[in-house]
Amino acid sequence: MKTLYISDLDGTLLNSQAELNPYTIETINTLIEKGMHFTVATARTAATVSKILAPLNLSVPVVLMNGVIRYDMKQKEYLNTLYLPEKTVSFILRTAKQFHLTGFLYQIKDNSLTTYYENLTNSGMLEYYTERKVKFNKTFIQKEDLIDAASEHSIYFAMIDKMELLLPAYEIYKNLPGVSTAFYQDNYNKEGMWFLEVFSNKATKYNAVMGLRETCGYDRVICFGDNLNDLPMFKASDITCAVANAKDEVKAAATYIIQKNTEDGVARWLIDHFKKDGRAGEVDD
Repeated sequence: MKTLYISDLDGTLLNSQAELNPYTIETINTLIEKGMHFTVATARTAATVSKILAPLNLSVPVVLMNGVIRYDMKQKEYLNTLYLPEKTVSFILRTAKQFHLTGFLYQIKDNSLTTYYENLTNSGMLEYYTERKVKFNKTFIQKEDLIDAASEHSIYFAMIDKMELLLPAYEIYKNLPGVSTAFYQDNYNKEGMWFLEVFSNKATKYNAVMGLRETCGYDRVICFGDNLNDLPMFKASDITCAVANAKDEVKAAATYIIQKNTEDGVARWLIDHFKKDGRAGEVDD
């Protein structure tokens, strides 16, 4: 049985410093050598994922930005990018402005990702910007008004703020034709900030996993997650694993509750369950 193992990153595969522990790196690479098909599904972009995942010998495309993109790590190529109509992007941005919100607008053109923003209005946005700018050398372009940047190349709009401030915009976005949303708490911010992300309704972790199933011929998918944006991926998987630090809703949807992300939970579950007798992809129950 050909099986795909797919893990979320932040709060699941990564430690509290948003890095891979050495044990996780060694374990996953060893199992890949034994025939395991492994990849990740994350809300992050290629700019950060490429550096974070550099130590892993991944051959399966990774799922980025909650399913908007599949990305070939070896070829550094965006696959199956799903764009938002320009009119939809303008409506999304005007709605944000109506509620005195702002965020980061992502566009892909000629296999290159550009990120636009107006201002960094809270600690969540500042941390998000600083980590990606300093740690990953990601390029941000500041605009006086994001609506001026709206185009047919837009793929994603991400806001970070208090849940109660984002909620009115979420109530509008979730009913907007052609759009999907991800609304979940920031794993790292100490002030309890939330993410509200808006993208094509064809682009979810569910659709991305189902696409990998079809294009790569997987009979079964085993996934790992911690946050609310992982629930669509759980619905597309046959076996689901929630780390012990996961949200209660994620634990309730899981086949297994495994050790915390800070305890190499994914790697330890894999080493215990992945068969080493040549039948790559099977799982010990």
